[in-house]
Amino acid sequence: MTHTPAAFVQVGATRDGLDPYLDAARRRGMPAILVETPAYLRWRRQLGRRPFDVELPVAHPADTEEVRRALESHGAPVALVLAGFERYVGSAFAVAPQVERGPRNRWPRGPFLPVDKWGQRSALSARRPDMAQPRHASFAAGEPGMAAALDAVGYPQVVKPSNGGGGLGVFIAESAARREQALSRLSHIANYDGEPFERVLVEEYVEGREHSIQGLAHEGRALILTTCEKFITREEAPGGAGLRGFRESGHIATHGNRAAAPLRELTQACLDATGYREGPFHVDIIQNGRGAFFIEMGFRLSGGGLVALVEKATGMKWAEMVFETHLGERVPTLVPERGYVGQVTAATEEELAAGERLRERGLRVDIQRMAPPPPAPEPGSEDETSLASDRLRHTGFAGRITLHGDSLEQVRDLLRGCIESRLGA
Repeated sequence: MTHTPAAFVQVGATRDGLDPYLDAARRRGMPAILVETPAYLRWRRQLGRRPFDVELPVAHPADTEEVRRALESHGAPVALVLAGFERYVGSAFAVAPQVERGPRNRWPRGPFLPVDKWGQRSALSARRPDMAQPRHASFAAGEPGMAAALDAVGYPQVVKPSNGGGGLGVFIAESAARREQALSRLSHIANYDGEPFERVLVEEYVEGREHSIQGLAHEGRALILTTCEKFITREEAPGGAGLRGFRESGHIATHGNRAAAPLRELTQACLDATGYREGPFHVDIIQNGRGAFFIEMGFRLSGGGLVALVEKATGMKWAEMVFETHLGERVPTLVPERGYVGQVTAATEEELAAGERLRERGLRVDIQRMAPPPPAPEPGSEDETSLASDRLRHTGFAGRITLHGDSLEQVRDLLRGCIESRLGA
């Protein structure tokens, strides 16, 4: 009798063109199942992405019961469930203990319940009030009578959905009028599956250098693979009449062994406060002369090509380490340090040409060109609604420039030169 191995299930497709969990499943001979909206499965095929062995269309992948029923109807035994996209982290964690039949019990304390941005702030404030955070206020979408509390946050402010991801619906407001404009604009933006946002977070804009931390939790302890310094550009919000938002346009990766003690302490505090014990995570912070400020945390692999950047900078396969840990194959460990690697997402052919000139100087530079997006869905169609935020945040790029260097400063200066016009916006 032929034995069919239990499957890997990914809830939500990645948006950066990488499928590291698919690679990890294929190396183990595990059937790979992707759960996504029908609209995005069609969009993904048009983009030419690699197919999973099974692609299950689910109208609302954020709904745990819909995901569970789809998996039960398919009937394949499941060894591992992981989230591939921010929007579906909650349902992935909720359904995993219900369907997994893996080689070891990953859920001795019951299912992990990921908290949104507001919940993260509350949890960290309660557990570690000494950890710096921006001043902030939160309210349900459409809730009246919050003006005084929001003004107390100070200006400039950052306005964003508490359960959004990938920079969707994040705006900067220099005044109460701009904040109202941002809130109005936010009311016309839906989450990635077309569903409305649930809560709005308004917080103090903290000046400083932004970083993200890529890591893996194992038995409640934080293993930091890399810290990444970010390139943040401001851009005009579509239809925003002068309203501006943010975009992460690049990152420089540094081996986790080089992380300073305060960053290690903050990272571990995030795991302790949220109760996260097993799996991939990333933490976003801003550093300035007053210290490191916690911004938000994600309970998944980073997007934006960072999985590939982590591997180029350290040699570590982040997704592979997640599989090894969850399947009980190996305890995660760091490898020896390497140099510095950075990447920027180019918006124009001129920016890619700047990267080409760096390569002509003898520097180690990789240039990746991105294919243009497929035609827009038919106006008024279900696909137009479901894919609106994806088209807003994940299209319109010319390519990606990756640079290897001997120092953080060298990589920073050279990559800044490629996108200097946008950084000054």
